[in-house]
Amino acid sequence: MEQQLSDKRVELADSETVARYVADLHDLLNESSLVERKSFVRSFVKEVKVTGNEALLTYTIPMLPRGIIEEKLPVLSIVHDGGR
Repeated sequence: MEQQLSDKRVELADSETVARYVADLHDLLNESSLVERKSFVRSFVKEVKVTGNEALLTYTIPMLPRGIIEEKLPVLSIVHDGGR
């Protein structure tokens, strides 16, 4: 069983295929409603923690098996502060 797992290979797509997928996704998201776009983002974003002017984004990339990646980025100035 260990041998079968170690023999597992991931075949990466070529840049043209990736570019087509990105263009398709771009078109899909441009034509989608706000609710549909939010649902799409929520399908892979697991958590967002905002601290001061930094945000910690925890997300999964569907192409990577069980891969969770964390990345710190500054908070954009358009972030709504939730007031009434």
